[in-house]
Amino acid sequence: MPKTVRADTQTIEKKFGETAFRLTQERSDFLLPQILDFVRGKKWLNLRPEYQRRLVWDDSKRSLFIESLLLNVPIPPVFLYEWELSRYEVMDGQQRLNSIVDFYENTFALKGLEKWKELDGLRYNDLPDILKRGLDRRRLSATVLLVETAGNAPPQQSEIRKLVFERLNTGGQNLNPQELRNCLFAGKFNDLLIDLSRHPLFTEIWDIPPYAQNVDTQGNVAAVLRENPRYRRMQDCELVLRFFALRKKANIRGSVRSMLDRCMEDYLTATSSQLSELKEIFETRLKLAHDLFGTHVFQYMDEEKKWQRSQPLYDGVMVAIDRSWAKREQLRSGKSGMLSRVHRLLKKPSAFDVIVGKPNTARAVKKRINLLCRAIVG
Repeated sequence: MPKTVRADTQTIEKKFGETAFRLTQERSDFLLPQILDFVRGKKWLNLRPEYQRRLVWDDSKRSLFIESLLLNVPIPPVFLYEWELSRYEVMDGQQRLNSIVDFYENTFALKGLEKWKELDGLRYNDLPDILKRGLDRRRLSATVLLVETAGNAPPQQSEIRKLVFERLNTGGQNLNPQELRNCLFAGKFNDLLIDLSRHPLFTEIWDIPPYAQNVDTQGNVAAVLRENPRYRRMQDCELVLRFFALRKKANIRGSVRSMLDRCMEDYLTATSSQLSELKEIFETRLKLAHDLFGTHVFQYMDEEKKWQRSQPLYDGVMVAIDRSWAKREQLRSGKSGMLSRVHRLLKKPSAFDVIVGKPNTARAVKKRINLLCRAIVG
């Protein structure tokens, strides 16, 4: 067994001095009406589902939280990051804060209460005045992180923000990788992913309730969309991101997670013209895929003769179409032959395992794309 080499004390102390973040923490208690004022005045940001993570608490869980406030049960503090003087980003506590704001604004009715069953079905406006006054007296603690770094250099602030956010979200209902990307790489490219995930053809293909009928002008999301599994945990946005990450041959290396992270980083400073081009590329490739494969695009038939959607198949088809874009008219005219080749390919067990199966390595991704490129182009 190799001998462990230990750093000397001086080296450890030097590293501690160079890398320890100088974080000042302030703790304050806020009455619930104050929280409403902060949110409405946009002093506390990252509360809307499309801006940070989407809401994963259903009305039952939100109701139990409101019940805890009524019972004056201790509530864990929220964490805020002061990114500008007196303006804060919510790093942890979005679900709790949204529940408070939405209840005060009568967005949902209480349900499934354990101690206050008499209140089931009631909204804030329906509560007796004494209960409203009781809620108004409840407090929520907040820990505010103030970063004091040398010169407040933006790169180091970003590094600190990323680290703190990830460490805060190691417990409770963990954020999945795409929810973390949505928070850590907020910007115009991330907004583009959200926008494209709302595209009517995209939502139809992936069986996601259409946005036009399920999101109002205030950004409130109907339950049928909010509870959709692909929407709820941002799988729809990750699907869009996968196309942009995998269409670059040089980016297919390492883990798939690292490919997606690098793509977010690469486009973090993308210009408006670049984003417009990316938007057109995605929409045109998606439309051609639908035109070629029809209703069952990105689907395969399982052993019970039922059609199943497949994310790996989506990856391969979208990238193959993108790489064959110069031959798009040839693809359209030779559609029947192309469909026969793809169907025959999927009937081969070895090819099926790579294209639809679980392998998620860079090697498998390359092989999946290459197989579909040959089948689609012919």
